[in-house]
Amino acid sequence: MFFALSVLLSWPVSGVAEGDSRWSARLGYARVAFHTDAAIAIAGLPAAGAAVVIDDQTVLLGDAGFEFNDRWSARLAIGSPLDLAVGASGSLRALAPPLSGRLGEIQIAPVIVSGLYAPRSFGRLRPYVGAGLVYAWVRETAGEDVQGLDATSEWGLVVQAGCEARLGQRWSVFVDARQLYLDTSASGVIAPLGGAPVTASVELDPLILHAGVGYRF
Repeated sequence: MFFALSVLLSWPVSGVAEGDSRWSARLGYARVAFHTDAAIAIAGLPAAGAAVVIDDQTVLLGDAGFEFNDRWSARLAIGSPLDLAVGASGSLRALAPPLSGRLGEIQIAPVIVSGLYAPRSFGRLRPYVGAGLVYAWVRETAGEDVQGLDATSEWGLVVQAGCEARLGQRWSVFVDARQLYLDTSASGVIAPLGGAPVTASVELDPLILHAGVGYRF
């Protein structure tokens, strides 16, 4: 394996300089790990110790990029919609029963725009860092313990780092990490508690680990 990697990195790349197109596209699978924190109120009163949990997801994620020069570029990433089951945690678990432990489900479609800076290349390897904005579009909601569930689409921030390895004039492979700072607000009523209204401000803050292949047009 070490020998194969050494051959890959030492294999000369032809025609990758000024004649290359500035446009590229990448596609691969991403692991999305949520780090949630929530402030929840039931019937207008803070629910001490109440929390929510969202399981990690695997999603197909693609992005398109434009290189302004050999250091600066911009990328637009669009992922397939995520169906997120929102579970009860913390003090909410003590309410099961009558609660089932599943508060509801939301479907989110993420759009991420980032500017990237590559300080230098190391042969075929081109590391980069960047930052940008994310928009989480809440497409659908479905209530379980929380009936009439409604969640807001929101803007957030992203920081990003990764590395691309050129395989030739057109093709490359990459690994990438994006840390998103993203909140949403939700509301509804808890039918098993006599229809008590509930509101929540939830930090999602997912870490997205992404790997795949790229193609330069």
